[in-house]
Amino acid sequence: MSQQQRIHHQPGPQLPKHKRRYLRNAIPPAARHVKGWRYFAGLFGGEHIAATEFVIGVTFVTMGVGTKELLLGLLIGNLLAVASWMIVTTPIAVETRRSLFSYLEQITGSHFSKIYNSAILLFYGSLAAAMITVSAYAVRFALDLPVQLEAYPTSIAFIIVTLLLSAVVVIVAARGFEAMANFATICSPWMLTCFICGAAIALPTLAMHVHGSTEVSSFSDFLSVARDSIWTGTTPEGKPGISTWEVAAFAWANGAMVHLGLIDMATFRFAHRKWYGVFSSIGMFLGHYIGWISAGLMGAGAAVLVGKSLINLDSADVAFATLGYVGLLAVICAGWTTANACLYRAGLAASALMPSMTRSKVTAIIGIVIAAAACFPFVAQSVMPLTVYGAILLSPVGAITIAEHYLLPKLGLTRYWSRYLGQKLNLAALLAWGIALAFAVTMVVTKAISFYYIFLPEYLIALILYPIAASFMGAKDSWPTHEMRQEEKEQVLINFEQKRLAENANSDDEEEDPSDAHTANIAKVLLVGAGAILIFMVVLAVRLVCLAPSGEALKTMQQDYFYTAIALTFAYFVIAFCAMRVTDGPSDEEEESTPQTTQDTAQQPLSSAPSTNSPQS
Repeated sequence: MSQQQRIHHQPGPQLPKHKRRYLRNAIPPAARHVKGWRYFAGLFGGEHIAATEFVIGVTFVTMGVGTKELLLGLLIGNLLAVASWMIVTTPIAVETRRSLFSYLEQITGSHFSKIYNSAILLFYGSLAAAMITVSAYAVRFALDLPVQLEAYPTSIAFIIVTLLLSAVVVIVAARGFEAMANFATICSPWMLTCFICGAAIALPTLAMHVHGSTEVSSFSDFLSVARDSIWTGTTPEGKPGISTWEVAAFAWANGAMVHLGLIDMATFRFAHRKWYGVFSSIGMFLGHYIGWISAGLMGAGAAVLVGKSLINLDSADVAFATLGYVGLLAVICAGWTTANACLYRAGLAASALMPSMTRSKVTAIIGIVIAAAACFPFVAQSVMPLTVYGAILLSPVGAITIAEHYLLPKLGLTRYWSRYLGQKLNLAALLAWGIALAFAVTMVVTKAISFYYIFLPEYLIALILYPIAASFMGAKDSWPTHEMRQEEKEQVLINFEQKRLAENANSDDEEEDPSDAHTANIAKVLLVGAGAILIFMVVLAVRLVCLAPSGEALKTMQQDYFYTAIALTFAYFVIAFCAMRVTDGPSDEEEESTPQTTQDTAQQPLSSAPSTNSPQS
């Protein structure tokens, strides 16, 4: 059907403005509860410090990445990820003020949303299992159980420990995630500190092992140690490592399901301005760039300290060798908080598939399956490819959404055509997603291109194919009444946004701090104190690098630091928890004023809903 032959569905009589009920929900709740830049800076500063960083950073070492390839590749990949948040995710989130799940149901129908929720359940259920296994590694080490290096468990005691940890995770996730979100918010800056300190502790040991001297007085000295003992460019088997562009592709793919895949619309629908995607750089360069590099340093240093090959160590071995019991606590907290968030999201996705059951019951059922999977060390050993598989599985849906929102109108096709047809399943979207996934599976099986590149052409396939398929399935038609009503709703939102921006031209924060001035000042003092403790931990670790002696004196200094770190960690958590209690505001009322459907929250990041409880607020 040509452009000139479009079917025009005749409009009905226009209702008086006061009777246009379809305008009642023209302004989504997120538009009335926007957040300023400080919120997103704090959110991304903590959200990307997780247990996955321990595993990924060490895996880069065992994959034989070269030092130059790692440093340059991570820089390029993380810049591309930030650009994706800025150019792709934030603009559509601010324009619609809706989560992907709400918007996706409008453009693809409820049946497609159920299929997508199944994919969410699969990915985040697998990631939750992996994170429980990582926490179990730390408990395994503390109880002196055998290290789990096979794909299957080799210790009954390890299985029991994993099941007990899984039970705790399931109970917390089933009861909701607010308390866990607050705990994770407190843990995140401390965990980043642990990464940096662990790397600093490991560096003199590596220098001594390679050059016979603990001196690392310049960046060139660091590069020399790194090339010779950490990122050597060859695998333990002597094969060449992955290239700069493969490192960059992985760094980009690691979060592709949330930026290119638009899952972070749930976060950025609250953004005051479209350019707030730039604050994702805080998470990318603190959590991913510094975190992965630090974890690699810790892994290589642990191998020297323990006297074993890195491939024979797990995350608990690495953390204890470089940070003592504080390292074990960091592994437990990182795995636990990440697992809780993933299980909560998986439970919400499952609830959308089983609406007749309560969320707690659904989460418990899903948790049993995840607990069984967590007993197999294979899932934790597969974290790095798992994140790429997540990008391959979920990113094409983001491409379909972008095509619907931006490309269809530019091509003379009708946006929301599937909804206007009353379809519960947008076959064009399902076809585009299916063909994109078929391409990806073919590339994985044939190895025609590097595994880390697959998500890029796959994304483009879905982006191009969806408008073509839609044009043959009804998008060329016209529905004047529906389109007029939709334009009126969008104009109401545009007018509201313009008015809000005009009223807050000199302010980036719409909402005021719910605490009174006295309480806010107390919280600031406590937070400054907590931050000072973390800075002191880093200073002591860097001092060890600068003043590191040789031989037994170095080991003594390291042991002294481990004990000091325990005391500082205890002080930090006490002060940070006090700050959280002081800043506890009337979040329940705000939660009620910003209702979210199950699909709205199913993939929301751990702290993405507006909350006045977070110290980062």
